[in-house]
Amino acid sequence: MDASQLRTIEQQVGEGLDEKKLAGAVTMVIRNGGVVHLEAHGWQDVENRVPMRTDTIFRIYSMTKPIVSTAVMMLAESGEIDLDAPVAKYLPSLKGLKVYHKEGNRSPKRPPTVRDLLRHTAGLTYGFFGNTPVDQQYRKADVLDRNQSSETFLKKVAQLPLVDDPGEDWIYSIAVDVQGMLIEQVSGQSLDTFLKQRIFDPLAMKDTGFHVPKAKAHRLASYYGSSLKLEESGNQSRYLEPPKFFSGGGGLVSTAMDYAHFVQMLLNGGSLFGQRLLKPETVAAMTRNQLPADRFPAGIGGSREGVGFGLGVSVQMFATPKQPGAKEGEFGWDGIASTHFWASPSDDLAVITMEQTQPFNKRLIHRLKGPIYDALRP
Repeated sequence: MDASQLRTIEQQVGEGLDEKKLAGAVTMVIRNGGVVHLEAHGWQDVENRVPMRTDTIFRIYSMTKPIVSTAVMMLAESGEIDLDAPVAKYLPSLKGLKVYHKEGNRSPKRPPTVRDLLRHTAGLTYGFFGNTPVDQQYRKADVLDRNQSSETFLKKVAQLPLVDDPGEDWIYSIAVDVQGMLIEQVSGQSLDTFLKQRIFDPLAMKDTGFHVPKAKAHRLASYYGSSLKLEESGNQSRYLEPPKFFSGGGGLVSTAMDYAHFVQMLLNGGSLFGQRLLKPETVAAMTRNQLPADRFPAGIGGSREGVGFGLGVSVQMFATPKQPGAKEGEFGWDGIASTHFWASPSDDLAVITMEQTQPFNKRLIHRLKGPIYDALRP
């Protein structure tokens, strides 16, 4: 890659720091399996003037999802999960889910399947992206309470109505948290143990987990809201203690390097460091659009033009001005604290950007994609 072109990354991140749009960031670019750019920018902790480090630990929130969906696909490969089986085959408490109707909830046209969970077409929702009667019920139930048990989570889900019939729409949801419960039920292990043994250890993701051990607490980034208002200090974070509920949809912390190992495994067709997690054909299915034409494009609070969804990751179906710099064939996903990754298989390219700011924004993606693609050389 063109090193001079890659230097524009520092400029673009610097502008965000100057404009107080972000406190700090870690940016990483991988080409042909090698790191061509890794840089820390700004502050890990503004108040205490702790500089950002390349090994700073971030709350990756929904970037947890592709990892957990990978675990489901591993169990599918081994024949322990049938993607087209009803979810209730593995989680019997979810048998009999109803679809919301103001005149009385009704039975769905068909039950949600594991494939529906993977592509967010199960009829579930989140509760905080809208204000429908179902969203209100999700909020009242505090469905993702960090201090609840897995059993309590499933009991809540069983009692809440679906937004729509399974397969009818792409609705961003707690589907991956349900996937986490599926993994626990099928494997007989807690989600944190399964992920550590089957994904994190083989991929040398030594700083990834559901909490930050005390020995690494000094590396956890502080968390900021609008105008860089401190929302949670790194040294007083809830992530310094293990949760009771392991959220498959958003509970992990990680570093740019750790996450790069995971993405490179996908780019390699399922293997890294001599460890094969998935078959190439499984990765191909995960990173190929799985949404029917009438359910495309995917979107949260509005359409993401040109964006479809595979089995755990988004897929760029075609280039569009509304997705600046995006290229056909990309796959990736984001976290609500403005962490991002995308990969271009045709270029053997992966990019990870980590920051800790809300409201969620795609500023770095929009500003960096063009320059990074321009830096590509044969």
